[in-house]
Amino acid sequence: MEIGVAYYPEHEKSEQWPIDYKKLQEAGIPSIRVAEFAWSTLEPEDGLYNWTWLDESIELAAKYGIGVVLCTPTACPPIWLIEKYPDVLPVHKSGKTIGFGARQHRSYYSSNYLIYSERMVSKMAERYGQHPNVIAWQLDNEFGGETKYDYGDCAKQAFQQYLADKYGTISQLNEAWGTVFWSQHYQTWAQIPLPAPIQSDVMMWPHSSLELEFARFSSQGLVQYARMQERVLRPYIGDRPITTNGFMFCWGDNINWVDMFATLDVVGMDIYSDKPHEIAFYSDASRSVRNKPFWMMEYGAGAAQLERDMRIIEERGCERFFLFKMKPFPWGQEQGRGGKELLTMTGEPTYNYNVIQRYTKAPTTKVEAELQTAPTIGLYYHFDSSWSYQISVSDRLPYANYVVENVYRPLFELNKQVDVVYTPRQIKDYELLILPLHIIYEAELEEALIRYVHNGGKLVVTTDVFRKNASNVFLTEVPKLFRALFDWQPNNFVTDVMDITQPIVLVHETGKGKSWLIARDSSPEEWREVISKLTACPS
Repeated sequence: MEIGVAYYPEHEKSEQWPIDYKKLQEAGIPSIRVAEFAWSTLEPEDGLYNWTWLDESIELAAKYGIGVVLCTPTACPPIWLIEKYPDVLPVHKSGKTIGFGARQHRSYYSSNYLIYSERMVSKMAERYGQHPNVIAWQLDNEFGGETKYDYGDCAKQAFQQYLADKYGTISQLNEAWGTVFWSQHYQTWAQIPLPAPIQSDVMMWPHSSLELEFARFSSQGLVQYARMQERVLRPYIGDRPITTNGFMFCWGDNINWVDMFATLDVVGMDIYSDKPHEIAFYSDASRSVRNKPFWMMEYGAGAAQLERDMRIIEERGCERFFLFKMKPFPWGQEQGRGGKELLTMTGEPTYNYNVIQRYTKAPTTKVEAELQTAPTIGLYYHFDSSWSYQISVSDRLPYANYVVENVYRPLFELNKQVDVVYTPRQIKDYELLILPLHIIYEAELEEALIRYVHNGGKLVVTTDVFRKNASNVFLTEVPKLFRALFDWQPNNFVTDVMDITQPIVLVHETGKGKSWLIARDSSPEEWREVISKLTACPS
C-alpha cells in the first residue's frame, strides 16, 4: 500500500515547498493530492488564469520523487462566477439559496456552472494531461457532500425532464405513483414539484414516490456531472487513472456508487472513523464496487490508532492510502483543527509522522493490496431501499447505520471476510448472503436469490424484504420469494399475521440451501446471536 497525503501548495510561499517536500521525502511519502479547492487561485478572474504556482509546485515535487494526483477544483466556484451567474448557487429545501463562503455551493443543473466548470477541467487537462509527474486525477471533492439535493429552478426543470424521459406519458406516472390519493393527478410535467417540505399547521410531507424519484434523479445528476469531467479528461491523459472520493454512507448515501464508479478506473473513498468495524466496512464496500483494489483518498492523519487502522484498510485491498492532511490550516472554517495532520502548526513532526515513517521504511512487513482469502459472506447494500427508508416519515430507519452496526459489526468481530454486494450480478457462491432492510422489490434479484438458495446457498433476509415496488408503493400481492424459499402460502405478508417475538421468524430448506427470515427490528445483540449461530453451523 503506497502512502500519500493532501497538500496545499497554494497555501504556502514557494520557498516553503522544498522544506515540506523534503519532510515528505524523509517520511517515505511518494505522492500528494493537490488543487481540489483552488479554482479562485487558478482563475482569479473570468478567463484570466494563473498556472505558475501549480506548474512550479508540480515540477519541484518531481525533483523530490513525489508524484501528484491532480484534482479538478470544481467544488468551490469563485465569487466572480456567482456574481455573474446567480443561478450557479443551489437552493436548500427550505427555499433559501445556499450562499457563497463554504464549498459545494453549486447547482449541477445550472448551464452556466456546467459551462464554466467544463472549461476549467478542459484547461487543466490541456496543460497537465501529459505532465510526467501527474500520475492520476481526482474529480472534484466528495460529490454531494455538503449540498446533497438542489431545490432550485434549474433542478426543477431538469427533474421534470427526467420524469418525462422515464415515464413517457403523464398518465403512466399518475398510475405508477397512485396520484389518485388526495386528488394529486398531474396533467403536465411542468406541474410536478420538487419534494420540498410542505408548510401547514398539521405536519404534511411530499408524496413518497415523488421523493424516491427525486433521490434517484439527484444521484444521477451527480453521476452525469462526473461523466462530463471524465469525458473532458480522457483524450488528454492517456492511461493515467481517474477516480473521485466517495464519502461514508452514514453522512448520506445519496450517490449510487455502482453508477458513479462504473466508468472510472478506481474506486476512491474518504473515511473518518475510530471504529475498527466501520473502517473495515467502508473498505470492503469500496473494494466490492469493482472487485478491484481501491484507493483511500482521505484518512485522518491524526487517528489515535493509525497503525491499526492502516492494517485494517490494507488487508481489505487498499492500493493507495492518502492522509488528510500534511499541515493544519491557520485560517478558514477548518482552522487549527489539530489531530488531522502529519505536522504541527509550527511545522514539526507529529507522532503519526513517525508512524508513517516506520511503515514506509519497513516494506517487508507490508501486505499486498488484496485479500488473503476470498470472502465467504456477501452483505447486500441497496441504495433505493436506503432512500426509501430515509424519506419515510412513518417508518424512518437509519439504513446505513443499521447495516454497519447491526449486521456487519458481528461479522467483523467474528473475523469473517465480507464482500458488499450491490447488484444481482455480483452474487457469488457465498456460504452466507445477507439482505437487511431490502424493502424495494426487484424481479431480477428475486430470481437470483431463488437460484442461489436452490444451488446450496444460505440466505438471510429481514421481514420487510420486497414490501414495496420501484415506485415506493406498497405491494398488494406477496412476491413469489416467500412461497419459493419459505413455503409461505398465504397472500399476507408475514408481519401482518404473525406476532413476532423472536429474531428468527421463519426458517426453511429449499433445494440444497436454506433461508432465514429475521425480524427487521432485531437489536444489535439479537443480530449478533443470529450471525454467530449461522456462521458456526455447517448447514
